[in-house]
Amino acid sequence: MRVAKRAVLMLALLVAWSGQRLAQAQDTVVAPAPTAPAVGEQEGMGATYGADPSSLTDPAEAELDALAAEVAGELRCPVCRNQSVLESNAELSREMQSVVRERLAAGETPEQVKAYFVSRYGEWILLQPRARGINLLVYGLPGVALVVGLVLARSRLRKWAGAGSSGATTRESSDALSGDDERWIREALRES
Repeated sequence: MRVAKRAVLMLALLVAWSGQRLAQAQDTVVAPAPTAPAVGEQEGMGATYGADPSSLTDPAEAELDALAAEVAGELRCPVCRNQSVLESNAELSREMQSVVRERLAAGETPEQVKAYFVSRYGEWILLQPRARGINLLVYGLPGVALVVGLVLARSRLRKWAGAGSSGATTRESSDALSGDDERWIREALRES
């Protein structure tokens, strides 16, 4: 019986471990290696490799790339768990990065780009929730809990300190016998 229980336990642990490894493997997506451009595609080289050759020398393009990376870092990847679009290797996140860059290059502000993705995916797509409506609880509840905890701790400490000083007088008064108790004890001692 013990052997059967151990075998079942080992099997359950093995299944749990392999399930965890499978989930980790599904979250990890390897980006395909860039391909060399065909002979006639020398102008489209930037699109093939994912970077515009002029962005390597143009400071405006470098600034646009930095802003796009900042906005992409604030968006959640729909495929991966709790990874930003910037961190993720999923194909969808790379497409989202290019959309972010295109919209910023078209003159939209980072807030407008984020609003575009919120309209498509909902508030969930933002890694940091906006401080409004029910989301205010995320920002305010820890402070409220801290204040309530401090008030409760203070009241308990005061009650404890008050009980400690009054406890000594209660003990002293309980040690002293009342008049009726003293008479009863003296009579009991006389009779014996």
